[in-house]
Amino acid sequence: MLKKLKTFISVFALVLICAFAPTLESCKSCNSSKDLGIEETSDTTLRAINARITAEPNNIVHYLERARYYSGLKKYAEANADIVRAKAIDSTKADIYFTAGQIHFDQQRVVEAYKDYQKCIEKDPQHKEGLLEKAAMDIALNNYELALQQINNVLRQDERVAYAYYLKGRLYRQVRDTTLALSSYQTAIEVDPSYYDAYVEAGLVCASYGNPLAKEYYNSAIDLHPNFVEPYYNKAIFLQETGVKNPSNYQEAIQCYDKIIGIDANFSAAYFNKGFVNLVYLKDYQKGIEAFNLALEKNPAYYQAAYNRALCFEGKGDKTNAEADLNLALKIKPDYTEAAVELGRLRGDN
Repeated sequence: MLKKLKTFISVFALVLICAFAPTLESCKSCNSSKDLGIEETSDTTLRAINARITAEPNNIVHYLERARYYSGLKKYAEANADIVRAKAIDSTKADIYFTAGQIHFDQQRVVEAYKDYQKCIEKDPQHKEGLLEKAAMDIALNNYELALQQINNVLRQDERVAYAYYLKGRLYRQVRDTTLALSSYQTAIEVDPSYYDAYVEAGLVCASYGNPLAKEYYNSAIDLHPNFVEPYYNKAIFLQETGVKNPSNYQEAIQCYDKIIGIDANFSAAYFNKGFVNLVYLKDYQKGIEAFNLALEKNPAYYQAAYNRALCFEGKGDKTNAEADLNLALKIKPDYTEAAVELGRLRGDN
Protein backbone atom coordinates (compact mmCIF):
# COMPACT_ATOMS: atom_id res chain seq x y z
CA MET A 1 0.00 0.00 0.00
CA LEU A 2 2.81 2.40 0.93
CA LYS A 3 4.62 1.60 -2.33
CA LYS A 4 1.45 2.37 -4.30
CA LEU A 5 1.02 5.72 -2.40
CA LYS A 6 4.60 6.74 -3.24
CA THR A 7 3.99 5.87 -6.87
CA PHE A 8 0.78 7.96 -6.88
CA ILE A 9 2.57 10.99 -5.35
CA SER A 10 5.37 10.76 -7.91
CA VAL A 11 2.93 10.55 -10.81
CA PHE A 12 0.82 13.40 -9.36
CA ALA A 13 3.92 15.60 -8.98
CA LEU A 14 4.88 14.88 -12.59
CA VAL A 15 1.37 15.85 -13.71
CA LEU A 16 1.64 19.14 -11.78
CA ILE A 17 5.00 19.95 -13.36
CA CYS A 18 3.67 19.22 -16.83
CA ALA A 19 0.50 21.20 -16.19
CA PHE A 20 2.33 24.29 -14.95
CA ALA A 21 5.35 24.09 -17.25
CA PRO A 22 4.03 26.88 -19.54
CA THR A 23 3.27 29.06 -16.50
CA LEU A 24 6.73 28.52 -15.04
CA GLU A 25 8.28 29.31 -18.38
CA SER A 26 6.08 32.40 -18.60
CA CYS A 27 7.21 33.59 -15.15
CA LYS A 28 10.79 33.04 -16.16
CA SER A 29 10.11 35.24 -19.17
CA CYS A 30 8.45 37.90 -16.96
CA ASN A 31 11.56 38.00 -14.79
CA SER A 32 13.93 38.38 -17.69
CA SER A 33 16.27 41.36 -17.63
CA LYS A 34 14.28 43.09 -20.33
CA ASP A 35 10.96 42.73 -18.54
CA LEU A 36 12.51 43.90 -15.29
CA GLY A 37 13.90 46.94 -17.05
CA ILE A 38 17.48 45.93 -16.39
CA GLU A 39 20.16 46.87 -18.86
CA GLU A 40 23.93 46.99 -18.69
CA THR A 41 25.07 50.27 -17.13
CA SER A 42 28.18 51.84 -15.65
CA ASP A 43 26.02 53.83 -13.20
CA THR A 44 26.89 52.29 -9.83
CA THR A 45 23.71 53.55 -8.14
CA LEU A 46 21.52 52.13 -10.87
CA ARG A 47 23.42 48.84 -10.85
CA ALA A 48 22.81 48.53 -7.10
CA ILE A 49 19.07 49.14 -7.53
CA ASN A 50 18.96 46.66 -10.43
CA ALA A 51 20.66 44.07 -8.23
CA ARG A 52 17.94 44.51 -5.62
CA ILE A 53 15.27 44.11 -8.30
CA THR A 54 16.93 40.93 -9.59
CA ALA A 55 17.02 39.52 -6.07
CA GLU A 56 13.40 40.49 -5.33
CA PRO A 57 11.59 40.95 -8.65
CA ASN A 58 8.17 41.17 -6.98
CA ASN A 59 9.08 43.86 -4.45
CA ILE A 60 7.54 47.16 -5.60
CA VAL A 61 9.82 49.15 -3.27
CA HIS A 62 12.76 48.62 -5.61
CA TYR A 63 10.84 49.67 -8.72
CA LEU A 64 9.69 52.85 -6.99
CA GLU A 65 13.24 53.55 -5.90
CA ARG A 66 14.42 53.18 -9.47
CA ALA A 67 11.53 55.29 -10.78
CA ARG A 68 12.53 58.15 -8.47
CA TYR A 69 16.16 57.77 -9.50
CA TYR A 70 15.27 57.89 -13.20
CA SER A 71 13.08 60.93 -12.58
CA GLY A 72 16.03 62.69 -10.96
CA LEU A 73 17.94 62.04 -14.18
CA LYS A 74 14.96 63.33 -16.20
CA LYS A 75 14.53 59.89 -17.75
CA TYR A 76 10.78 60.04 -17.42
CA ALA A 77 9.91 57.24 -19.87
CA GLU A 78 11.99 54.81 -17.82
CA ALA A 79 10.53 56.16 -14.56
CA ASN A 80 6.97 55.72 -15.81
CA ALA A 81 7.78 52.20 -17.02
CA ASP A 82 8.76 51.28 -13.46
CA ILE A 83 5.49 52.73 -12.16
CA VAL A 84 3.68 50.42 -14.59
CA ARG A 85 5.75 47.45 -13.36
CA ALA A 86 4.91 48.26 -9.75
CA LYS A 87 1.20 48.49 -10.53
CA ALA A 88 1.33 45.13 -12.30
CA ILE A 89 2.65 43.57 -9.09
CA ASP A 90 0.19 45.22 -6.69
CA SER A 91 -1.95 48.15 -7.81
CA THR A 92 -3.41 48.62 -4.33
CA LYS A 93 -0.30 50.20 -2.81
CA ALA A 94 -0.62 53.93 -2.11
CA ASP A 95 3.13 54.51 -2.44
CA ILE A 96 2.93 53.71 -6.16
CA TYR A 97 0.53 56.59 -6.80
CA PHE A 98 2.47 58.93 -4.53
CA THR A 99 5.67 58.25 -6.48
CA ALA A 100 3.79 58.64 -9.76
CA GLY A 101 2.59 62.02 -8.52
CA GLN A 102 6.14 63.10 -7.74
CA ILE A 103 7.31 62.08 -11.19
CA HIS A 104 4.45 63.85 -12.93
CA PHE A 105 5.08 66.96 -10.83
CA ASP A 106 8.77 66.87 -11.80
CA GLN A 107 7.58 67.02 -15.41
CA GLN A 108 5.23 69.94 -14.56
CA ARG A 109 2.29 67.70 -15.42
CA VAL A 110 0.33 69.06 -12.49
CA VAL A 111 -3.10 67.74 -13.49
CA GLU A 112 -1.77 64.18 -13.60
CA ALA A 113 0.14 64.73 -10.35
CA TYR A 114 -3.01 65.93 -8.59
CA LYS A 115 -4.91 62.84 -9.76
CA ASP A 116 -2.07 60.59 -8.58
CA TYR A 117 -2.07 62.14 -5.10
CA GLN A 118 -5.85 61.78 -4.97
CA LYS A 119 -5.51 58.09 -5.89
CA CYS A 120 -2.82 57.70 -3.25
CA ILE A 121 -5.19 59.01 -0.58
CA GLU A 122 -8.01 56.79 -1.85
CA LYS A 123 -5.75 53.75 -1.40
CA ASP A 124 -4.57 54.93 2.01
CA PRO A 125 -6.53 57.81 3.63
CA GLN A 126 -3.78 58.18 6.24
CA HIS A 127 -0.86 58.48 3.79
CA LYS A 128 0.90 61.51 5.28
CA GLU A 129 3.10 62.41 2.31
CA GLY A 130 0.22 62.07 -0.14
CA LEU A 131 -2.06 64.18 2.04
CA LEU A 132 0.51 66.96 2.32
CA GLU A 133 1.45 67.07 -1.35
CA LYS A 134 -2.19 67.18 -2.35
CA ALA A 135 -2.82 69.86 0.28
CA ALA A 136 -0.02 71.96 -1.23
CA MET A 137 -1.72 71.74 -4.61
CA ASP A 138 -5.14 72.46 -3.10
CA ILE A 139 -3.75 75.65 -1.56
CA ALA A 140 -2.59 76.74 -5.01
CA LEU A 141 -6.07 75.91 -6.34
CA ASN A 142 -7.72 77.94 -3.54
CA ASN A 143 -9.29 74.78 -2.10
CA TYR A 144 -8.50 76.04 1.38
CA GLU A 145 -11.00 74.05 3.44
CA LEU A 146 -10.00 70.77 1.80
CA ALA A 147 -6.30 71.59 2.17
CA LEU A 148 -6.74 72.37 5.88
CA GLN A 149 -8.59 69.08 6.44
CA GLN A 150 -5.73 67.15 4.84
CA ILE A 151 -3.07 69.01 6.82
CA ASN A 152 -4.92 68.48 10.10
CA ASN A 153 -5.30 64.78 9.24
CA VAL A 154 -1.52 64.53 9.15
CA LEU A 155 -1.05 66.50 12.38
CA ARG A 156 -3.52 64.23 14.17
CA GLN A 157 -1.25 61.35 13.24
CA ASP A 158 1.98 63.18 14.09
CA GLU A 159 2.11 66.67 15.57
CA ARG A 160 5.85 66.97 14.81
CA VAL A 161 5.60 67.30 11.03
CA ALA A 162 7.22 70.65 10.23
CA TYR A 163 6.05 70.64 6.62
CA ALA A 164 2.42 70.47 7.76
CA TYR A 165 2.81 73.68 9.78
CA TYR A 166 4.66 75.28 6.88
CA LEU A 167 1.74 74.50 4.58
CA LYS A 168 -0.64 75.96 7.14
CA GLY A 169 1.44 79.10 7.06
CA ARG A 170 1.17 79.28 3.28
CA LEU A 171 -2.57 78.73 3.45
CA TYR A 172 -3.14 81.47 6.05
CA ARG A 173 -0.80 83.84 4.22
CA GLN A 174 -2.78 83.30 1.04
CA VAL A 175 -6.04 84.20 2.78
CA ARG A 176 -4.26 87.23 4.34
CA ASP A 177 -4.43 86.04 7.94
CA THR A 178 -0.93 87.21 8.87
CA THR A 179 -1.32 86.34 12.56
CA LEU A 180 -2.07 82.66 11.96
CA ALA A 181 0.41 82.53 9.08
CA LEU A 182 3.28 83.77 11.26
CA SER A 183 2.24 81.48 14.11
CA SER A 184 2.28 78.48 11.75
CA TYR A 185 5.72 79.33 10.37
CA GLN A 186 7.03 79.80 13.90
CA THR A 187 5.75 76.35 14.86
CA ALA A 188 7.41 74.85 11.77
CA ILE A 189 10.68 76.43 12.90
CA GLU A 190 10.23 75.16 16.46
CA VAL A 191 9.77 71.63 15.12
CA ASP A 192 12.65 71.97 12.66
CA PRO A 193 15.11 74.81 13.44
CA SER A 194 16.84 74.23 10.08
CA TYR A 195 13.69 74.90 8.03
CA TYR A 196 15.03 77.52 5.61
CA ASP A 197 11.76 78.10 3.71
CA ALA A 198 9.87 78.72 6.95
CA TYR A 199 12.32 81.48 7.94
CA VAL A 200 11.98 83.14 4.53
CA GLU A 201 8.18 82.96 4.60
CA ALA A 202 8.04 84.23 8.19
CA GLY A 203 10.23 87.14 7.09
CA LEU A 204 7.87 87.95 4.23
CA VAL A 205 4.87 87.94 6.56
CA CYS A 206 6.59 90.29 9.02
CA ALA A 207 7.80 92.53 6.20
CA SER A 208 4.25 92.87 4.87
CA TYR A 209 3.35 95.01 7.90
CA GLY A 210 6.78 96.48 8.69
CA ASN A 211 7.56 94.21 11.63
CA PRO A 212 11.33 94.45 12.38
CA LEU A 213 11.35 90.71 13.10
CA ALA A 214 11.51 90.30 9.32
CA LYS A 215 15.20 91.18 9.41
CA GLU A 216 15.87 88.52 12.05
CA TYR A 217 14.09 85.82 10.09
CA TYR A 218 16.05 86.72 6.97
CA ASN A 219 19.29 86.66 8.99
CA SER A 220 18.45 83.16 10.19
CA ALA A 221 17.82 82.08 6.60
CA ILE A 222 21.18 83.60 5.61
CA ASP A 223 22.91 81.69 8.41
CA LEU A 224 21.48 78.46 7.01
CA HIS A 225 22.34 79.24 3.39
CA PRO A 226 24.89 82.08 3.19
CA ASN A 227 25.27 81.69 -0.58
CA PHE A 228 21.58 81.96 -1.43
CA VAL A 229 20.55 85.22 -3.08
CA GLU A 230 16.91 85.08 -1.93
CA PRO A 231 17.26 86.00 1.77
CA TYR A 232 19.69 88.85 1.04
CA TYR A 233 17.35 90.24 -1.61
CA ASN A 234 14.28 90.02 0.64
CA LYS A 235 16.19 91.60 3.50
CA ALA A 236 17.42 94.44 1.28
CA ILE A 237 13.90 95.19 0.04
CA PHE A 238 12.63 95.27 3.63
CA LEU A 239 15.45 97.58 4.70
CA GLN A 240 14.94 100.08 1.90
CA GLU A 241 11.18 100.12 2.47
CA THR A 242 11.63 100.83 6.20
CA GLY A 243 14.46 103.32 5.84
CA VAL A 244 12.12 106.24 6.50
CA LYS A 245 11.92 105.17 10.14
CA ASN A 246 15.57 104.14 10.32
CA PRO A 247 17.80 105.87 7.72
CA SER A 248 20.73 103.54 8.46
CA ASN A 249 18.66 100.82 6.76
CA TYR A 250 19.50 102.32 3.37
CA GLN A 251 23.21 101.68 3.67
CA GLU A 252 22.53 98.22 5.07
CA ALA A 253 20.29 97.52 2.05
CA ILE A 254 23.15 98.52 -0.26
CA GLN A 255 25.42 96.14 1.65
CA CYS A 256 22.93 93.35 0.98
CA TYR A 257 22.92 94.15 -2.73
CA ASP A 258 26.72 94.14 -2.73
CA LYS A 259 26.61 90.71 -1.08
CA ILE A 260 24.26 89.48 -3.81
CA ILE A 261 26.63 90.80 -6.47
CA GLY A 262 29.44 88.89 -4.77
CA ILE A 263 27.38 85.71 -5.05
CA ASP A 264 26.11 86.38 -8.59
CA ALA A 265 27.87 89.14 -10.51
CA ASN A 266 25.25 88.95 -13.28
CA PHE A 267 22.26 89.61 -11.02
CA SER A 268 21.18 92.83 -12.76
CA ALA A 269 18.33 93.58 -10.32
CA ALA A 270 20.87 94.01 -7.50
CA TYR A 271 22.65 96.75 -9.45
CA PHE A 272 19.33 98.36 -10.33
CA ASN A 273 18.05 98.37 -6.74
CA LYS A 274 21.38 99.67 -5.50
CA GLY A 275 21.03 102.52 -7.98
CA PHE A 276 17.43 103.08 -6.94
CA VAL A 277 18.37 103.47 -3.26
CA ASN A 278 21.07 106.00 -4.18
CA LEU A 279 18.70 107.90 -6.49
CA VAL A 280 15.50 108.00 -4.47
CA TYR A 281 16.60 107.81 -0.84
CA LEU A 282 20.20 108.97 -0.60
CA LYS A 283 20.19 111.45 -3.50
CA ASP A 284 23.68 110.28 -4.41
CA TYR A 285 23.24 110.63 -8.16
CA GLN A 286 26.78 109.71 -9.16
CA LYS A 287 26.61 106.38 -7.31
CA GLY A 288 23.17 105.87 -8.81
CA ILE A 289 24.58 106.37 -12.32
CA GLU A 290 27.40 103.90 -11.61
CA ALA A 291 24.94 101.26 -10.41
CA PHE A 292 22.57 101.76 -13.36
CA ASN A 293 25.56 101.57 -15.73
CA LEU A 294 26.30 98.08 -14.42
CA ALA A 295 22.62 97.06 -14.54
CA LEU A 296 22.53 97.97 -18.23
CA GLU A 297 25.87 96.30 -18.85
CA LYS A 298 24.50 93.04 -17.44
CA ASN A 299 21.12 93.47 -19.14
CA PRO A 300 21.08 95.86 -22.13
CA ALA A 301 17.29 95.52 -22.36
CA TYR A 302 16.81 96.92 -18.86
CA TYR A 303 14.77 99.95 -19.90
CA GLN A 304 13.92 100.85 -16.28
CA ALA A 305 17.66 101.23 -15.59
CA ALA A 306 18.00 103.64 -18.52
CA TYR A 307 15.02 105.64 -17.27
CA ASN A 308 16.34 105.87 -13.70
CA ARG A 309 19.83 106.73 -14.91
CA ALA A 310 18.20 109.62 -16.79
CA LEU A 311 16.70 110.81 -13.51
CA CYS A 312 20.16 110.67 -11.94
CA PHE A 313 21.59 112.80 -14.75
CA GLU A 314 18.70 115.20 -14.35
CA GLY A 315 19.41 115.38 -10.61
CA LYS A 316 22.98 116.42 -11.50
CA GLY A 317 21.69 119.04 -13.92
CA ASP A 318 22.88 117.12 -17.00
CA LYS A 319 19.90 117.44 -19.34
CA THR A 320 21.81 116.21 -22.39
CA ASN A 321 22.59 112.78 -20.91
CA ALA A 322 19.18 112.66 -19.26
CA GLU A 323 17.47 113.08 -22.66
CA ALA A 324 19.82 110.52 -24.22
CA ASP A 325 18.86 107.93 -21.59
CA LEU A 326 15.16 108.66 -21.95
CA ASN A 327 15.53 108.10 -25.69
CA LEU A 328 17.39 104.88 -24.95
CA ALA A 329 14.56 103.71 -22.68
CA LEU A 330 12.03 104.47 -25.43
CA LYS A 331 14.18 102.70 -28.00
CA ILE A 332 14.14 99.57 -25.83
CA LYS A 333 10.43 99.94 -24.98
CA PRO A 334 8.63 102.30 -27.38
CA ASP A 335 5.40 102.29 -25.32
CA TYR A 336 7.16 103.29 -22.08
CA THR A 337 4.79 106.06 -21.01
CA GLU A 338 6.83 107.34 -18.06
CA ALA A 339 9.90 107.91 -20.24
CA ALA A 340 7.87 109.67 -22.94
CA VAL A 341 6.24 112.00 -20.39
CA GLU A 342 9.58 112.77 -18.74
CA LEU A 343 11.24 113.45 -22.09
CA GLY A 344 8.45 115.83 -23.05
CA ARG A 345 8.79 117.65 -19.74
CA LEU A 346 12.57 118.04 -20.18
CA ARG A 347 12.11 119.41 -23.67
CA GLY A 348 9.42 121.80 -22.54
CA ASP A 349 6.76 120.23 -24.75
CA ASN A 350 3.19 121.24 -24.02
